[in-house]
Amino acid sequence: MIVIVIGIPMYVSEEWRSQLNNRILQQQYRLLQLEQQQTLFELELLRAKINPHFLYNVHNSIAGLISTNPQKAEQLVILLSKFFQFTISKNSNAFHTISDEVDIISTYLHMQQIRYESRMKFNIQVDPAAHHLSIPSFILQPLVENAVKHGIERSSDKGDINVNIKLSGDNIVIIIHDTGPAFPVEPSSGIGLHMVMNKLKLLYASGYDFELINFPSKHVRLSIPGRDQHLDC
Repeated sequence: MIVIVIGIPMYVSEEWRSQLNNRILQQQYRLLQLEQQQTLFELELLRAKINPHFLYNVHNSIAGLISTNPQKAEQLVILLSKFFQFTISKNSNAFHTISDEVDIISTYLHMQQIRYESRMKFNIQVDPAAHHLSIPSFILQPLVENAVKHGIERSSDKGDINVNIKLSGDNIVIIIHDTGPAFPVEPSSGIGLHMVMNKLKLLYASGYDFELINFPSKHVRLSIPGRDQHLDC
């Protein structure tokens, strides 16, 4: 009788504690799911932002070339269509392969090269071992666009843009170099750079490195973890 009197409350107490722990775990799991859904939603909003300044310039270039060089105007229309196909047809994953991201910036830079002609040259180098790895989707184009806007547009001389993607240990290192004016002490918070920073914070918290460097040469340097260390979105 004593065993029953003491044992039943202990059993009930343990059972109640177990149920409470299960409810807490379920609640934490639901909260984690909500956080992940919110992250994906915010990433989709960032993905949807296409710089209207870029579209305005491309459309003006097409209009100007129609009468002076219809062949180049046609090339620009085809490239613009291809660029939009990338943004529309790609799935909503938070990550794309480096190969896909390079296709996007290559198309973008070809469009800009038609606009600026001999004023602009570009080169893209990717470590062969990195092509299949994944990086945040649509992360390169805003950085390259920034290099065109602040490196080519603001200079009357001929300019170069160089993109280098390599591996360093477990990290992917992206370097985007342009020959334009140096970065200001306090860089402007343009939509492209703001979008990139938001996306990096959403995906990596503080587990990434982003620098604007002027010496010995002007370049953006981004270092992010390899795909197997990413938040799986």
